[in-house]
Amino acid sequence: MVKKSVTCISLLFIGYGISYFCLDYCRGIKDLNNNELLIGKYFDNDSDKRAVNKVDYSAVLEIPKIKFKRGLFDIDSKDNNLEKNIVFLDKSDMPNENNSRVIIVGHSGDTSNSYFKYLYKIKFKDILYLYYNNTKYTYKVTDIYEIKKTGKLALESNNNKTLTLVTCKGSDKQLVIISTLYKEEKL
Repeated sequence: MVKKSVTCISLLFIGYGISYFCLDYCRGIKDLNNNELLIGKYFDNDSDKRAVNKVDYSAVLEIPKIKFKRGLFDIDSKDNNLEKNIVFLDKSDMPNENNSRVIIVGHSGDTSNSYFKYLYKIKFKDILYLYYNNTKYTYKVTDIYEIKKTGKLALESNNNKTLTLVTCKGSDKQLVIISTLYKEEKL
């Protein structure tokens, strides 16, 4: 009798685990398709088509080295939510501002919202693109380091336009990648 109970409970936990991973996988596929749709709308020059959906990206981050391309919502949008996407940090500048310091944060790990899980592969001098306001900003990685995970990020002030990417590295550290504006071109 006890063996049957243990077997039943074990099978329930296994079933729950499998269903959890299947749901997470399906959420990831749906999110990937939605991201591609919104990126297509972002780059569509027909403003009438873009106006159909009120939830649109305000920028797109592309990292060719890791085959990453993800849209970002406006900094004030309710969709600028770390549980749903990569996000502009609320203290971030936009790239078209003087001496802008753009800061983008995202999760790493193994869940469907771990968009920055391959960020650790980025190296010095790698190229990053940020598309914003009909302009392509090309950044070159100039610094990579780790900090303790405290919820605070101290960045040195300089006169360069920078793009900083931040993600977790393990449970107690964060990976910080700083890149400097290399080129700016109108689309």
